[in-house]
Amino acid sequence: MGKFVFILLLIAGTVLLPAIVAEAAMEPGMVRVVLARQAAPVSFKVNNDYQLVNQLTGKVIAKIGKDESWQVKLEGSQLQFKGPGGSYGPYGGPVVLQNYKIHINILAGNKEVVEKNSVEGLAVLGAGGKAVTLSENADLSVKSAQEQKTLTSGKGLSLVSLLLDGPGYRRYRGDVEFRVENGSLTAINILNIEDYLRGVVPAEMPAAWPAEALKAQAVVARNYALQKVEATRGLSYNLTSDQFSQVYRGYDAESPATNQAVEATRGVVMLNRGNLISAFFHASSGGYTENSEDVWINPLPYIKHKNDPYDKNEMHYNWQVSYTIAQLVELLNKAGYKFKNIADIEIVARTASGARVKKLAVKGTGPDDKDLRVEISNADNVRIALGLKSALFTMSKIYDKDKNLAGVNISGSGWGHGLGLSQWGAYGMARQGYSYRDILKYYYSGIDFAADYGR
Repeated sequence: MGKFVFILLLIAGTVLLPAIVAEAAMEPGMVRVVLARQAAPVSFKVNNDYQLVNQLTGKVIAKIGKDESWQVKLEGSQLQFKGPGGSYGPYGGPVVLQNYKIHINILAGNKEVVEKNSVEGLAVLGAGGKAVTLSENADLSVKSAQEQKTLTSGKGLSLVSLLLDGPGYRRYRGDVEFRVENGSLTAINILNIEDYLRGVVPAEMPAAWPAEALKAQAVVARNYALQKVEATRGLSYNLTSDQFSQVYRGYDAESPATNQAVEATRGVVMLNRGNLISAFFHASSGGYTENSEDVWINPLPYIKHKNDPYDKNEMHYNWQVSYTIAQLVELLNKAGYKFKNIADIEIVARTASGARVKKLAVKGTGPDDKDLRVEISNADNVRIALGLKSALFTMSKIYDKDKNLAGVNISGSGWGHGLGLSQWGAYGMARQGYSYRDILKYYYSGIDFAADYGR
């Protein structure tokens, strides 16, 4: 890395020109995000130069013209493509919709030629000896002995538009891979991690919020994504686009404010003892964050209980829920606790903050009419079992005229598991003038910051 190499560049069929570049010392890496798993066909189009490539053979199937309407569907357990020029396939292996507006052949020191279809991870070595990372969106040029030649076409961003489960197309940066998994047509967005974050931050936090809160969210999302990439190496994807990973909505969700937050924190991550931390976050703490072992299972030195005076909002405080016995039975059955009837429910233990319910005991009868007692632990299991916004609640019981339990009234605050960053707390701290680093150091104990993805 950082070594001089010679390259030949071919731009949309123009002449070959020599130039000198250096490989970028800190390539951020790519992420693979599942956009859809469905039996229905997926329609797609592009706004720039793309091609369909059979991943098994490496051969180009077809060139995709700007704004052409294409469709991919399942043909048994294989992929069938249809475009203006006819049908292609079926193909058994993954097929990638790949941007090729620039094609680079790198002649390495060992004389081997490495092909790249983007400038990702490359840098030009300037006259002062400083390596400048190349941008996909910049106009590039080289100067030969005869003349200076512009290499890129200046067409701007390359985007793939997919018609998925909504009423219209959604646009995404990067490439899209189509494959068949478990009988479903799976679409996977492959893109640079920073471009991925551009579609995550505004989906997880309102773009109108203070800049330092947005920066904090960007760092948290970067940590999360990098950890998922490490944990899923060798699998077909790293992340999903929903709340089971972190919400990602692609290019159409982007805003100038959130893009600036991503760019201002580019490469910044949080470490504990030299390792990436698990950057859990939630919407609202309700006034208290928790120890990780009280909410889930494993203790983490940087996820600790704290009073949270910065989290103040009208949306997630003092909410109330009432359940009848029938509703409680339905909720608990859905969560895997098989009750036929519930005779009693009580709070057994609370978390370190004293605010959230850590253990809940439920008594009643099972499907076989035998007595059944279940203890639900930890706090997040309690929250999920009762279908609540948070495990931070108090409970009062309702009895009928025969003094049998008829239901419960629940009053609570907060939204989410209560671990790590409170997004509303970040909002409050930013409003008071704290920097994104101040915010993150408050919600994650004993952390250090590192540039260049912690490498």
